[in-house]
Amino acid sequence: MNMPAPNDPELDTLLGAYALDALEPGERARVDAYLATNARARDEVDELRESAASLALAPVDDAIAPPELWDRITSTIDAEDASDGSAGGGGDDELAPRRMRRGMNGMNRARWLSLVAAAAAVVALVLATQVVSLHHKLDNARLTGEQAAAAAFDRAGHAPGARQIALMPTSGAEVARLVLLPDGSGYLKNDGLAPLDADHTYQLWALTGTTAKPVAISAGVLGSHPKAAAFTTGTDVHGFAITVEKTPGVGQSSQIPAASATLT
Repeated sequence: MNMPAPNDPELDTLLGAYALDALEPGERARVDAYLATNARARDEVDELRESAASLALAPVDDAIAPPELWDRITSTIDAEDASDGSAGGGGDDELAPRRMRRGMNGMNRARWLSLVAAAAAVVALVLATQVVSLHHKLDNARLTGEQAAAAAFDRAGHAPGARQIALMPTSGAEVARLVLLPDGSGYLKNDGLAPLDADHTYQLWALTGTTAKPVAISAGVLGSHPKAAAFTTGTDVHGFAITVEKTPGVGQSSQIPAASATLT
């Protein structure tokens, strides 16, 4: 088998991705063989992995790579450029140092590309971690909103002119309760709506128009497992309904209500 050259610029450009386990199996096998014969490349992979590990431990609120990683890239390039400038020396053969500088420049570019690729990859890793963290924060905010709505439901029940409404399926006990205030604002509390899968959501509808020809207006998408929610509707409402819809909800429903109520 032909072994890679001791210093291969093409393989040097793959070291950053190799350090992050981001290579295809064929490329990884080539780099494995390269590292087996090149101590410098092995040291570089160790440095890149150390940088990635330190970044993984950074707070997820830091949306950029730590400054020391970029400082390391800059100092590496500067140091190697300085060594290029001093390469050569006296002698009658001026072509030799020029050839040496060209060879070193190729290695420098390969190392620079490898370091930048690794830096970009670890920054992407941090941003991906931030997205996960943001989802957790949004989930927490949703839970906080539901807790506030549940507390508001209890308070609204004692407000002057508040109407208590039980939503029920065609047959069976109530599955949700509403408190509707005179200004059209209101609150819903889930008593028995079964959790749905992530592809479906409960949606609340306010029924206007006439009882014979009701017009359903969306009063809010409740989610797949609601606990409580606030809503606002008009003052000419004569009923409410809850349907099961495809996430993220619809503008007009064709579903049979899972529960409903008529105001009297």
